[in-house]
Amino acid sequence: MHKCLGIAQKAIKLESDGGKNLDTIIKNNRLEFIEYLHKLGLNVNHQEKNINYQNRSTTILTLKTTCFKVDFNDNFAKIAPLK
Repeated sequence: MHKCLGIAQKAIKLESDGGKNLDTIIKNNRLEFIEYLHKLGLNVNHQEKNINYQNRSTTILTLKTTCFKVDFNDNFAKIAPLK
């Protein structure tokens, strides 16, 4: 990781219950976070294949390269993209 410079844009607040582990906070609020990323420019590519009665599906989520600022509070984590 590297330091990013920029001005914070519209942020999302995710409940953290006092935790400081960003991975856990995002997992616990995954639907809200994915909707937020979708608004920022998330690209979803889904493929389904059926070969010889075997089903295979692949979903790829691609986010344009963006730096985020994260602030932790006692009850929530505030995540904002930098521009």
